[in-house]
Amino acid sequence: MFRSFSEIRCAARRISGARVAVPMGHDVASMEALIMAVEEGLSTAVVLAPAEGVVSSLAELGRKLPSDIEIVDISDEEAAAVQAVRLVSSGEATMLMKGMLKTSIFQKAVLDRDFGLRTGRILSHVAVVHAPRQDRLVAISDGGMNIRPDEESFRQIAVNAADIISRLGIEPLVALLAAVEVENEKMPETVLFAKIAREGIPGLAVDGPMAVDGAMDPEAAAIKKMSGPVAGRATILITPDISSGNIFAKAFMYMTDAEVGGLIAGASAPVVMLSRSDRSSTKLNSLALGVVVAGGENV
Repeated sequence: MFRSFSEIRCAARRISGARVAVPMGHDVASMEALIMAVEEGLSTAVVLAPAEGVVSSLAELGRKLPSDIEIVDISDEEAAAVQAVRLVSSGEATMLMKGMLKTSIFQKAVLDRDFGLRTGRILSHVAVVHAPRQDRLVAISDGGMNIRPDEESFRQIAVNAADIISRLGIEPLVALLAAVEVENEKMPETVLFAKIAREGIPGLAVDGPMAVDGAMDPEAAAIKKMSGPVAGRATILITPDISSGNIFAKAFMYMTDAEVGGLIAGASAPVVMLSRSDRSSTKLNSLALGVVVAGGENV
């Protein structure tokens, strides 16, 4: 079972053949992350971006381009996204990472019916966060893809998150998050989450609605007289909508020192879709996470 991103990176180094395609990956943070990934032996890379932008970023970093990073000189965002996705769908690359291009352009290429990475499953964003107080990795979903999921979408989002967390050797314990643990008609998510928890999700331990304290902290769960396998031990936190999921994950990233990585789950290959403002360390964590997920490492 992995408990930290340092352990995930160590496992990724033992998996050979990883290659990431990065459309518009010429920005400083992406280049720094890719150089670190090559130097750590995590992955090779192909960057589809303006060559002059790559040169500029390398100059700013004071680094030379490693031989394991290939540059395809291309300036058009849409063309770069299409070509990168084609590399992954054809097997020439094992994973995809978003660079400095609009999310809508990136997603359009990923979802293309002819050459995209569809599987028939819903696509959802899974942020994996190291929670320092509990010293465990937890998955937060969905803060990046599905705006207001319906009941079936929530079930699939939970299954996607469980797939990633299970590949890290972690038991999937799903908490459906809300502000309170009781049903309240004025808070529709509490009613929906209670229904999902009663009916269950095959193969998963699921409970809700649950507030974050009761989901994450055994003492808080005991005080609230919460029982069951998820109470105080959750490893998957499902948020009511994209806004709460995005705010929750980014609060970890920008208001704490917690380590974070993230993937789009439900595609035929790992997809790293991060904010253009994310730090190189977050990009590196996400790359390592993608290598482990694609490599099927299960410790």
